[in-house]
Amino acid sequence: MINPKVSVLISAKDQVVLTKKCIGCLEKTLNGLVSSEVLIANDASLDETAKYLDDLPAPYRVFHREKYSHGFAKNNNWLAKEAKGEYLLFLNNDAFVKGDWLMPMLEVFNNHSHVGFVGNVQKLYGTRRYDHMGVVFSPLGNPRHYGQGFFHRPFKGEVRKWSAVTAACCLIKRELFHQQGGFDEEFLNGCEDVDLCIRLNRAGYDNYVVHDSVIDHVKGATTGRKDRNEENFALLMEKWGNEIRKNESVQDALLHARTYLFRPLFRPLGTNLKKFLDALLIFTRLRKLSAP
Repeated sequence: MINPKVSVLISAKDQVVLTKKCIGCLEKTLNGLVSSEVLIANDASLDETAKYLDDLPAPYRVFHREKYSHGFAKNNNWLAKEAKGEYLLFLNNDAFVKGDWLMPMLEVFNNHSHVGFVGNVQKLYGTRRYDHMGVVFSPLGNPRHYGQGFFHRPFKGEVRKWSAVTAACCLIKRELFHQQGGFDEEFLNGCEDVDLCIRLNRAGYDNYVVHDSVIDHVKGATTGRKDRNEENFALLMEKWGNEIRKNESVQDALLHARTYLFRPLFRPLGTNLKKFLDALLIFTRLRKLSAP
């Protein structure tokens, strides 16, 4: 059997209704478009996920964690070792693809050299707000989704480089993913995608977002998704903090400022006044960020 062009990898922890919708959207948009397989890790789900997945026919390939959850990094590394496609497409089970989303992402590899991850634009499901158009870094090194909370979509028609992208939906060559060692399994459900993007940056690869590939994302539906946020960020800073502040934070300064200035409109209680004022100074060019 000829190997498929794309292997879609999904890690599912409970949320069987969302998983069904995710797979339904895949079937609708990929039908006859490109040769593919779908590998799904059931991460010790307690609902009807296992039964539903076991009833799926080929080209679905299902793998079960039966005793305890392993999380995003371990599950996707596991699936990646079993995948046969030229490309790996990481997809959250609460992400719903639509329209012509995949082919423009694949086209990036034909039009550009040294491509790392290719991501897309993501809207918060059931709302008019966007959540992800690429990842930028604050002056302190914090990764932040550009465009979070926006009602508008800048960069339409563009394929644009970003410091990082979210792995909720992203594409990479299988050979490159393994060459870079996959996701760092010290991270648990957070920052493993950013960590790999930084490694790709340092290895001379660029991460892109196709701004006309737009999907919906529930975001954070998995139980315990945010339990390790502080530990994950601390690990990221331990590994890359100084490097990020000297490089990504500097090049992302204006983009970070633009997106943080929008924050009070959708998360007023989650807006830090000092960071907001700092973003305002950067945006108005009254403060120029430079490498420490």
